[in-house]
Amino acid sequence: MKKVIVTLVLLVVSFSVKAQEKTAFEKDTYKLVEILTKPTLAPVISQFTSLVKTENATAFIKAVEATYPELYTSLSKIYMDEYTHDEIKQLLKFYESPLGQKVAKSSGKLAQKGMQAGQAWGMKVQGIMTKYQ
Repeated sequence: MKKVIVTLVLLVVSFSVKAQEKTAFEKDTYKLVEILTKPTLAPVISQFTSLVKTENATAFIKAVEATYPELYTSLSKIYMDEYTHDEIKQLLKFYESPLGQKVAKSSGKLAQKGMQAGQAWGMKVQGIMTKYQ
């Protein structure tokens, strides 16, 4: 009886350890998300840091960075729903290239400038819309 219980416990433990191991698809997607997300978070964190007491800035940044793995994991699931593992590998290959690194690093800045351009355009559209109401 003891052997059966020990065997069952070992099986349960081995299955739970196996369930915690990430697949290659999960690892690759996480890596891609990290490459894409980290540079875009930098300006946001910098902006938030300016709102914190100067003496707390370093601790604040560390606390925020400690949340990155949770964010990356959540985003990875979204990417995995949208892309196949082969597509993720192709994206990784690109984003690990010099041009891909440049694209990833400038994406936050481009997004901010794009939002400004979009807001200006939206104001124009509102002006046009008033003519047709």
